[in-house]
Amino acid sequence: MLRTWCAAIAITLSSLTAPAGAAMSVVKPALTENLDSRPGNVVVLPPRFFVYELSAGGVPTRMGDWEAAARSNLGAAAIRLAGESGLFTARAAPEFGPEEQALIDAHLGLYERVAQSVFVYGRGEQSTWAHKKSAFDYTLGPGLGFLRQRTGADSALIVLGSDFISSEGRKALFFAGLAMGMIMPLGQTFLALGVVDLGSGDIQWMSFDTSSRLDTRQPEHVEELIRALYQGWPGAR
Repeated sequence: MLRTWCAAIAITLSSLTAPAGAAMSVVKPALTENLDSRPGNVVVLPPRFFVYELSAGGVPTRMGDWEAAARSNLGAAAIRLAGESGLFTARAAPEFGPEEQALIDAHLGLYERVAQSVFVYGRGEQSTWAHKKSAFDYTLGPGLGFLRQRTGADSALIVLGSDFISSEGRKALFFAGLAMGMIMPLGQTFLALGVVDLGSGDIQWMSFDTSSRLDTRQPEHVEELIRALYQGWPGAR
């Protein structure tokens, strides 16, 4: 599900004429109409992010060590840059017991599906669904409410995405193809951030971006992505 959604959004974003580093964001109208209602304390859930190596033939293999580095970079950058930009106070999630983790995982799976609907319909770019931009009623339900007591946060930040990194063999084929006038796609990074109210479960804000040149194993690349995504947060920065 996540891989299919990432591919669809990557294609959509790459077809836009927005400048590099310009992420796409959607905001619940109530948040922009009353900036004082923006969350102040946010818990950053462990990133749901997957990293693959693309073989010369384009076959993806999930890479656990690359994934661990990317998740660490994403969580750290999301927390630090939120504070530096004055958006909100962000903190890392505590360790969860098996039952709590199972509940979080179930809601993250639901979030993937709801977030896809937000991306497709919530931007209001299709005339048939233009009303969804103002009737922004996307929610996960109140099932994550226990995190308010566990963390003291009023909202949760969900980090979602994937990174496809070309192997050395694929890079070699890429340059060989250029010499023959053929273009072979290399890697692609997709990243989405979303803020969910822990009381109601309502999605308050989401931001999406994609890149064919950044590598989430590199902290400085992750910071560039996160900064671009945070530009869509409502209110002055």
